Amino acid sequence: MANGIKTRKILLVSTDRTFVQDTRTAFAASEIIQLSTVEKNVTELRGEIQETDFGAIIVDMDAARLEEVESLQRIMRRLEDKVPVVVVTQEFNAAAVRILVQLKVADFLVKPITTADLVRSVVRALQGPGREENTESQIYTFMPAAGGVGTTTLALQTAFQLHHSVTRGASTCVVDLNFQQGACAEYLDLEPRFDITEIENQPERLDRQLLDVMLSKHASGLCVLAAPTQPAEMRSFKTDVVVRMLDLVSAYFDNVVIDMPRTWFPWTETVLLGSNKLYIVAEMTVPCLRHTQRLIQAVYETAGKEVKPNVIVNRFEQKMFDNGIKQADVQEILGEHFVGGIANNYRLVREAVDRGVPLHEIDPNANVINDLKKIILPEEAVQPRAKSRSLFGMGRGLLKRKAG
Repeated sequence: MANGIKTRKILLVSTDRTFVQDTRTAFAASEIIQLSTVEKNVTELRGEIQETDFGAIIVDMDAARLEEVESLQRIMRRLEDKVPVVVVTQEFNAAAVRILVQLKVADFLVKPITTADLVRSVVRALQGPGREENTESQIYTFMPAAGGVGTTTLALQTAFQLHHSVTRGASTCVVDLNFQQGACAEYLDLEPRFDITEIENQPERLDRQLLDVMLSKHASGLCVLAAPTQPAEMRSFKTDVVVRMLDLVSAYFDNVVIDMPRTWFPWTETVLLGSNKLYIVAEMTVPCLRHTQRLIQAVYETAGKEVKPNVIVNRFEQKMFDNGIKQADVQEILGEHFVGGIANNYRLVREAVDRGVPLHEIDPNANVINDLKKIILPEEAVQPRAKSRSLFGMGRGLLKRKAG
């Protein structure tokens, strides 16, 4: 825990005496952290917080109370992102999460919490000024614009590309949030082991040890968090269950790839706000592209401009002479949101799904893989070769040489 971190002072703001004592005990044995406390409500703070004094600040507050949120907002403005703030809150709801994400707090935890989780959160916050981007987990979220567009296939292949990347962090976990009809585990011939009923009523029970038990692990080292599907049950889990799960996963993996369901749930907005990259997967049909436009608008209306939807068109075919949709049509409809197309390679994808193996195990140079890498890992993508001369061009060259 002490690697790369010098002795730092942190401040705890709380009126909860039990929590203050537990936190003091947790940090008492640490040689790298000196804890100071201010036993006041966040609304009562005046000049106690100065950015030059502390390496990190823990604020124990009620994120559902407007006056406390406004006080936190003033503190964040004063600190100017120079000091990471970890928020501990008593009540959890989607609106509070949205506000905390927008305020760019370093982390937030919901009581009751273990002291181990608090220490881990503070140590992560102390890792460099404002936490360097490359030390944070990168979250890639895939959302289908319609049924059967290949979202799971692209999400899994993205995960493998990130997992084997030489330029990005290697440890990668796939999270299947389609609790009713998810297929991530089945596509890789793995047993889904995430038992949501274990934590449904007590999300705080999910810790590193329990997470390890519930992860399905591929031979490559890629991890998958997926629940057994329940086709006959339409269940909507509380937002705090999903957030607790994603918060824990992102704490232990460099990359998190999320396979979203088509249905919009109360926690969908929170997941979108927490994503570094959002990819909407569509296909080249007029109804699907029109719905993609509506989905882009829905994302902006609910998550605001904090999230930019990127559209990947799967089974992409550049039709030059047919009357169907052409690339120019797709670009006109989707505009700047269109980030690339994936070739239509039904045979390869079908074989991979039936055998329960990743695409690259069958053909590492397949067009589908190269097309996706240009979008996800452009710095590692294979550059296209120079165009070979056509037979017609070669014929003209031969004729010229003969004439000479």
